[in-house]
Amino acid sequence: MRRGFQAEAERLATEIRQELGLGVDDRFEPPQLALAYGVPVVPITDLVDQGADESAVWQLTITDRGCFSAATVFIGTSRLIVYNPSHSDRRLANSLAHELSHLLLEHEPGPALGPGGCRTWDGEVEAEADALAGMLLISREAALACARVGLPHAVGAARFGVSTELMRWRTDHSGASRQAAAEARRAGRPPVARTAGVLRVPPPAEMAWLGDLSSLHWRLVLRRCGAAVAGGATELHSVLSADPRVASTQPA
Repeated sequence: MRRGFQAEAERLATEIRQELGLGVDDRFEPPQLALAYGVPVVPITDLVDQGADESAVWQLTITDRGCFSAATVFIGTSRLIVYNPSHSDRRLANSLAHELSHLLLEHEPGPALGPGGCRTWDGEVEAEADALAGMLLISREAALACARVGLPHAVGAARFGVSTELMRWRTDHSGASRQAAAEARRAGRPPVARTAGVLRVPPPAEMAWLGDLSSLHWRLVLRRCGAAVAGGATELHSVLSADPRVASTQPA
């Protein structure tokens, strides 16, 4: 990627989040941004009613569902994002954020296929869209807060609606993991960030409620997890089974 892109993209992601009224700890929902920019987002299966070849749609969504996740169609000055409804919500969040990033970065559209039917690919353009997508989905401040308490990536992924791999990538490539480790060394504490892939956590389905928490309640969860990590916990099942919204509504 070109020199200075990372800093520019971080600023852009922050501006976009602010436009949507999102704080650094809030979950970013790509359809919300698409709606704000007037870009329709539809499953590719809906295109059959518009004349798309049914066998081609079947190939992409059933036979070889891994080969296509999302794409942007340019029609004059209009845009349309189509996605593969057979993919998981976490994969689609990244795919839709990726497509929206192309639009935000004003990347020039190109043909999907080149000579011989092979897919065309601009590595630098795709890398830029990947980077901005990660920044939109997980703010650097949020990644740093997770790294500071040694939060397992799977827990952060459940909060922000992304894959564990993307949560790990964002924490590492944003420099959040290095900063958290440096802060711990200066304070004479062990580098808790290394626990992120070691602690046992509930399966993703049991942590889905984390995505519905307010920023305040999410910070309470972070503090609980941080205390457990500092206390030498080997798993976070008990910590993550206590919904802070319930506790905060109990009578004194």
